[in-house]
Amino acid sequence: MAELHVIGQLVGASGFPQRRLFCKWGLHAGSAWKLLEGLREGQTQVDDPQAGDVAYWCHPIDVHYATKGLQGWPKLHLEVWHQDSLGRSELLGYGFCHVPSTPGCHALTCVTWRPRGTWGERLRRFW
Repeated sequence: MAELHVIGQLVGASGFPQRRLFCKWGLHAGSAWKLLEGLREGQTQVDDPQAGDVAYWCHPIDVHYATKGLQGWPKLHLEVWHQDSLGRSELLGYGFCHVPSTPGCHALTCVTWRPRGTWGERLRRFW
């Protein structure tokens, strides 16, 4: 049985129009993959950068899988959220990236996107 160890961290996010960001994350794998240790999903703390537009989380990820086949190789799903001063949360973007299949150290960048919605939905957002 093959094993996969994912050890790393969610460093942070940049390029978002709001501050006070946090990230919800999850590792999603196919049915042949069995989680041996670690958490499949989690959430970072809220970071409110005082200078610049980079939110730093440095959130650890440490997961151990076993598998009988390579189908359904794990993917990292990310959601970047904004928390306002009243504690309300708004989704700013989401995306995913594949967990590298080669051993070693890797630096991953995950581009996020968000649907714009219809003209009416965008207008209601401001009311």
